[in-house]
Amino acid sequence: MNAIKLTQFYFLTMLVALFYQQVVLAQLPTADLARVEPFAASAGKSIEVTISGTNLDDATELRFTHPGITAKPVLLPADDFFPKARIQGSKFTVTVAQNVPPGIYEARAVSYFGLSTARPFVVAAADSREVSESGNHATRETAMSVDVNSVITGSVASRGIDWYKFKATAGQRILIEILAERIDSKMDGQIIVYDSKGREVNRNRDWYGRDPFIEINSKQDNEFYVAISDILYRGGGNHFYRLSISDKPHIDFVFPPAGEPGSKNIYTVYGRNLPGGSLGKSVTLNGQQLESLEVEIRMPDVPTPPASFQPGTPRQGLLRASEFQLENSNSVKIGFATGPVVIESSHLNQQQVTLPVEIAGRFDEPNDEDVFRFRTEKGKTYCIEVISDRMQSQVDPALEVRQIMRSKEGVETLKKVAENDDLPSFFSVHNKDAINLNSNDAAVSFVAEHDGDYAVTVLNQFGGGSPADIYRLAIREPKPDFQLIATTERPLPTGRTGYSVTPLLRKGAKWGVRIVAPRQDDFTGEIVITAENLPQGVTAQPLTLSGKTDRGILIISADPSAKTWAGEIKIIGKAQINQQQIVREAKFASLIWGHIFSDAIRVRSRLTTRIPLSVNEHEKAPVILAPVENKEYTVELNQKLEIPIKIINNGKRTGNLTIEPHGLFGMLRSPPTVNIAENKTDGKLVIDFKPNGNFKAEAGRYQFALLGVGVTQYQHNLQASKKAAAELKRIENLVVQVKSDVDRTKATVEKTKTMLNQAKQNAAQSGSESERQIKLKKAQADYDTALKASKTAAAKLVQAEKVKTQLAAKAKSTESKASAKSNKFAVWSDLITVNVKKPADKK
Repeated sequence: MNAIKLTQFYFLTMLVALFYQQVVLAQLPTADLARVEPFAASAGKSIEVTISGTNLDDATELRFTHPGITAKPVLLPADDFFPKARIQGSKFTVTVAQNVPPGIYEARAVSYFGLSTARPFVVAAADSREVSESGNHATRETAMSVDVNSVITGSVASRGIDWYKFKATAGQRILIEILAERIDSKMDGQIIVYDSKGREVNRNRDWYGRDPFIEINSKQDNEFYVAISDILYRGGGNHFYRLSISDKPHIDFVFPPAGEPGSKNIYTVYGRNLPGGSLGKSVTLNGQQLESLEVEIRMPDVPTPPASFQPGTPRQGLLRASEFQLENSNSVKIGFATGPVVIESSHLNQQQVTLPVEIAGRFDEPNDEDVFRFRTEKGKTYCIEVISDRMQSQVDPALEVRQIMRSKEGVETLKKVAENDDLPSFFSVHNKDAINLNSNDAAVSFVAEHDGDYAVTVLNQFGGGSPADIYRLAIREPKPDFQLIATTERPLPTGRTGYSVTPLLRKGAKWGVRIVAPRQDDFTGEIVITAENLPQGVTAQPLTLSGKTDRGILIISADPSAKTWAGEIKIIGKAQINQQQIVREAKFASLIWGHIFSDAIRVRSRLTTRIPLSVNEHEKAPVILAPVENKEYTVELNQKLEIPIKIINNGKRTGNLTIEPHGLFGMLRSPPTVNIAENKTDGKLVIDFKPNGNFKAEAGRYQFALLGVGVTQYQHNLQASKKAAAELKRIENLVVQVKSDVDRTKATVEKTKTMLNQAKQNAAQSGSESERQIKLKKAQADYDTALKASKTAAAKLVQAEKVKTQLAAKAKSTESKASAKSNKFAVWSDLITVNVKKPADKK
């Protein structure tokens, strides 16, 4: 076998193996909405949309996160074969009320497998000029003509470029922007603009994440050509976009970027086409001079994250901030400061500040470093935090804190006491948790060794610098606090690919919701996590994050009596801080698309605006997993803990059920496992609480669940198969009836034909003329009626046979889907509590 054929053989072998993994051993299905098309509508309008995705069987609803956006399923009309109107399944009529504010909302489908994953739906202003791409505009010569202040909805083809052209007047400041990644498109967009002579004027990519933004400012009337594409020329239905070409107000950033809760201050808004703006401050960004405008803004009294759709990373969406806009401009966020705000003095090499403080700074030039000095008191703890990545500034900050010591002669020397370049990571090392809950921001804390001076240096590791490269630097005594994120994703990575899922509880099943609680300023108090708004028959045991634990697993359970349900729940965290109860509501984070772990840097995660949950009463959990004893366990550090386990098989399980601890804080990789053979129902898991490279075990209180992974014989939507079989049987009976009608009407035709011929013969014989004509007309009418009825019956039989063929195909398909196949599954136990004690003193 030559090298080429050998390579082809190995490639095909890998494809077969991957296919086997993903199809033969697919995981238990959950509903995944991939696309709503079209994905935008103006306020006050109704449109028909089509949904697509996987496991959207029997979709009956399309729900939105704004009550003013409603949807009704498109119905197939009743007819001779279907006495009632039927839901079409993939099409819905969406109506946007006149009072729905412009913005991005979310849509979820409701199907047999419950609530689907969420996809963005854009609501445009009622007066927005919405245009759909049309015709062939794949070349400059065939560019689609559009007007300024239009928004074009389209998608790029594989290896394709979409061309548009527009006319601009002299001095008109035109802003061109693509909205793609921010609405879950796979497009990594690029804009290139040419003038009427074919000369390139400007190009851009990755301005807002992977979405590009360009300004065109012509000194004379001109026609411009806009070429947009994916940077790798990928394309297809999932590479959709909204292209805006406008001269409307646009805010680039606001400075200072934060204000104290309840404060009222003057802020400077920087941007383009600002109403009342001027070029007086001479701020230039990417070669374009920005306008500025001073405005008075009052910050809300209570600092909370924005409630609106947040397309950035989860930690960016979790930043406590208030949204601000000018007239019909874009919206920007102004953060809630944790102390009095001081503006960085860029002309100073070192700036003295008084604590507590939050410094509004920026890296004006490449490789800029800012140094701030402050006084401390001996024995006090100080926390320093820089925020830039979380407010979507193109900055990767690093902090370094030095103690300033002086000799008797007054000579200063510096002693490094702390440094940091990233907040603690929540990425798992075992590739089971792929949702990106990290941030490039930095934070440190230290205890002052004496009354004296310290200096903190903040720098941008990206090395860049511009007026928009802003940051917030807080220096304060500890303000203990926490935030809360809930996530779920497919529990079993397939082919090293992760997917977002919506929790779906089958009868008797449990679902593990990953909880992450970023702690602020070394807060080590207990955080108690609970779930609220659960449907009847569904419960959640409280999860306690003790000490420095900042992640865990919340188990939601459905008892056998739970009924089918699809809705939203709340997950709440409570803690006692400074003798006050602090309550934080969790935000929900999810992956946008399946991804390969080796390409994790390209993984996109974002917050969704609500926490979904579904129950399916028609299917059972394949296995019920639990410890033999329902109790709190106790073990000494450096000792082993044995947990006897029992299982109940609800279906036909094949092979081993592999069980490991899940959500055990400090367990990094290679957790202990126990295998329970398919003919066994018990086992024993042994956890060694001896600290090592894989398990950072410490004394304290631990809560975790058992996660079991196995293979079962699963029947996909057996209800649909039964329903399709029943429908086919009904139509088969109807076909028999219609055939009988055909035979009957044929016989009637022959009978009336004979009577008509007899009447014709009689017409030539004796009797009155009028009487003969009456009999002849009646015979002719009877024959015509019978012939019409026969043709109608024959046509109905053709249609009935067609419907029968269609339903037979559907029944065969659903039967095939519902046939028992090997499927991987994951099951969780209830929470297990273990108290780890320090070793007894040796005498």
